[in-house]
Amino acid sequence: MLIWILILILIAIVYLYSVWNYSYWKIRNVPYPKPTPFFGNIMDSVFFKKSPGECHQEIYWQYPNERFVGIYQMRLPTLLIRDPELIKQILIKDFEHFMDRGFYTDEEREPLTAHLVNLAGQRWKLLRNKLTPAFSSGKIKQMFSLLTDCSAKLTGFIQTELDNEDGTVEVRELTARFTTDVIGVVAFGLQFEAMTGKSIFREMGKKALQPSITIATARALRVFLPWLFDILKMRTFPNEINSFFTNVVKDTMKFRESTNFQRSDFMQLMIHLKNEDLKSTDKDDILFTDSVIAAQAFVFFLAGFETSSTTLSFCLYELSKNPICQLKALEEIKQLLTKYGSLTYEAVVEMTYTEHLLLETMRMYPPVSNLSRVCTKAYQIPGTEVQIEPGIAVSIPVYALHHDPNLYPEPYTFYPERFNNKDILKSHIYLPFGEGPRVCIGQRFAMIEMKLALAQVILNYEITLSKKTPSTIKIDPSTFILAPIGGLWLNLKERH
Repeated sequence: MLIWILILILIAIVYLYSVWNYSYWKIRNVPYPKPTPFFGNIMDSVFFKKSPGECHQEIYWQYPNERFVGIYQMRLPTLLIRDPELIKQILIKDFEHFMDRGFYTDEEREPLTAHLVNLAGQRWKLLRNKLTPAFSSGKIKQMFSLLTDCSAKLTGFIQTELDNEDGTVEVRELTARFTTDVIGVVAFGLQFEAMTGKSIFREMGKKALQPSITIATARALRVFLPWLFDILKMRTFPNEINSFFTNVVKDTMKFRESTNFQRSDFMQLMIHLKNEDLKSTDKDDILFTDSVIAAQAFVFFLAGFETSSTTLSFCLYELSKNPICQLKALEEIKQLLTKYGSLTYEAVVEMTYTEHLLLETMRMYPPVSNLSRVCTKAYQIPGTEVQIEPGIAVSIPVYALHHDPNLYPEPYTFYPERFNNKDILKSHIYLPFGEGPRVCIGQRFAMIEMKLALAQVILNYEITLSKKTPSTIKIDPSTFILAPIGGLWLNLKERH
């Protein structure tokens, strides 16, 4: 009997702990949907029934007349922002109140998590300032020949795949191999050989993003219950990923320093910053240790290949359903080839319609479906009496915004021409790269890379649906980057 009483007491304590915060939004007169004990308002996401973007979209439409809605992500009170003007306030005008993303890092157990995306406060600010020059237009132009080499190999790789598959290819894997090789040459100065053979880097990329209940649970706990994440000594990436990338970075730096080999790429900037560190007397400056450099190289690799390849594959899928869009892009590319003689940097920059294809793809399939911020300094929402306290999370539902017919007429229709109106990009309702000081640092590079790859494919192949193409796209609920279940199979027919 005593044992049963103790068990009941323990259950009661756990239950009370799980619902303790659930009066938070009621006290502040903020509208909110009723939370479920333990899971708050994201139970479908926790159990992988819906992706986080779809989960937030459902709540978004429950309150069509509200500027913001209170939700609970497990126990964590979070403010879901619906109003574009308030989004602008949070991401740009009042950024100092929302500088951090609220992602937990453990530099001892998982050093690769201490990268630009996760870091907070002054450390993030210092690192951002130092890394920004690596992604300037001038730097990208210097690296453009490396990109063209990879894009030239892409058509050969496609032909090899077509020979094996009778004209049908899985474009998500195809584009992932291309972007993996791109990151290899422009970031590490290495040939990753993802398009020409079996590549250990492609395998490690798969392992780092392999959807599994264990890893997805660990990532959720890292965000919403970091103390439990610590107690259980969980990991967001397998340990072999940490060892592999740390060793690659150390070996690459050692080789360059011992041979005085230099090239205009990301790794060279890291070596330069490390050497500047040795001269610096500023104790508050960020130290570019081997582990810090490995973390930045890792996130550049991970974000660089996965988000771009996913966008490219979704774009090819939409083009297979919209042949008129293909012909418009083909005409633009041919005109620019006539003007410049080849796919030069200037030609790619001028590919306006091709860029609109990608912009529309990222509207329909934003790689990151929600933007996360955490309040770092008390903030009163303009025009209200609601005050957001330090530590309270803010979520901006990108996927929901991008599919709101009040913002985008016929949101489920692929219509690149909507971006002829450049005001869309300034209205804070288009957020595939984020916005404000924490906007994606590689945005410019990603667009050049994707436009060049898309131009090569459209120029050489007609893209059509195959028998393996799914009739409707189902989003994988276990991945943190928007991805389709089962891949994307398409027919590519060589143009003559």
